[in-house]
Amino acid sequence: MSTMESSKRGGPARNSQRTIWLALLFGQAIVAVAIIMLIRSRPSAHPQQWSEHATDRDALRLEGADLKNRLESWRRRATAVALDPNDILGPGSGALTNGITSTGTGAIASEDVVDAAATCNPNGHPITAVAPLNPKYLMRPAAEVEAENPEFAQLLATYANDKREIMLGLTNAVMICKNTTLCWWNGGNILESFLEILERSNITNHLIGVTDDQAAKYLSDRAADRGPTAFKINWFRPNVRIPDVQANTREANRVSSLKFSLLQTSLQLGYHTLITDMDLVYISNPFNELHRDADIESSSDGFDTMAYGRINSVHDPTMGWGGGGLFMETFTINVGCAYIRATHRAFAVVKRAADELAAQPGWDQQVFNTHLLTQSHGEYASPYATLRVMDIDKFVNSKRYFRTRRDAYLPGASSSAPTPVMVHFNYHPDKHARMLCIMDRYFRGKLDACDTFPGGSDPGTR
Repeated sequence: MSTMESSKRGGPARNSQRTIWLALLFGQAIVAVAIIMLIRSRPSAHPQQWSEHATDRDALRLEGADLKNRLESWRRRATAVALDPNDILGPGSGALTNGITSTGTGAIASEDVVDAAATCNPNGHPITAVAPLNPKYLMRPAAEVEAENPEFAQLLATYANDKREIMLGLTNAVMICKNTTLCWWNGGNILESFLEILERSNITNHLIGVTDDQAAKYLSDRAADRGPTAFKINWFRPNVRIPDVQANTREANRVSSLKFSLLQTSLQLGYHTLITDMDLVYISNPFNELHRDADIESSSDGFDTMAYGRINSVHDPTMGWGGGGLFMETFTINVGCAYIRATHRAFAVVKRAADELAAQPGWDQQVFNTHLLTQSHGEYASPYATLRVMDIDKFVNSKRYFRTRRDAYLPGASSSAPTPVMVHFNYHPDKHARMLCIMDRYFRGKLDACDTFPGGSDPGTR
């Protein structure tokens, strides 16, 4: 066959192939153009360029929504790598939450802009993980709360640290213990010791609410005697009253019920609050030891691993092979030393406890733990507050120190335990005597100051 014949025979086939290739190339070009147009039509992944001179209401609304979404995304990513957003944005940069921002200096409603299901509270946690919180338990705008409590708001602004954190305690004349029939710790001026503890540990961001004239006079006279150059004790007279239903309960219960009223206000003003009792010794500044990764970070009444929670089991032989079951057991936290962040979920626990204490007599610690730890069931919805239990060998209760881990702490000269941040005398009736021995040991270097104290309340117990 000649070359010409071969060319003639292959010509139509080659033309057909060329047509197919051209069609494919044309189709790919159309697809590429479509993709480019689609990408260009989508919202830009880059920040929208807004005019800094724009004053149009709708444009500002859209700009605010865009800025808020970008800020929340940044906060979540910063929190995930343990970066405190306040270190960069400043302490007054509370994030919008459910249409409300609580910065301590004011609050604005932004319901036209904010999608409540997508917003975050100041701690970077979602407002809710399962179901919306009851609006009754959401924090009110800070501006409203500040208008109702201007003096307390000013005190918080004056004495809080740069992270908007405050230590809040309450006292009355009973803590001075002039009448040993009223104080239940075998005598001793716990208030005076606590004031020394604040000074020794340099806890300047504190506020003490004073509930009676005698305690107020004691603090005024003390300040006058010490002079203006002495360590300053920040105290005030709370403008709230103890609920009527607590009138005939123990003195400690009456004071504790007042504590939750003040705590609600400080949280709504945007201040993370370390609530404290006075029957404890802060050996160092507790704010230096906080993790700040939960709604509530608290000391525990636990003196072993049950403080953190552990699995246990039951077995009923009459049930045969199916007679076993597992359960979680844990100690309650102790609200005598609890760091509570200004988040909606932490506030919900506080308000529920406060509402119950205002309606019926009760022990604040039991009521608080009930609302914090009870799981959602039936019609009951948990506040979903996250909890961190403080290290029980840093924030130590007196049973762990003097009894269950005694060999690590005592005798002091051969102690193998690290120096605690705090020791709380919640288990022993001779509170003040043991407070003094801890102060002597860690503040004044008397290593054997606590060696002779028994493990329990009775002499000779370990």
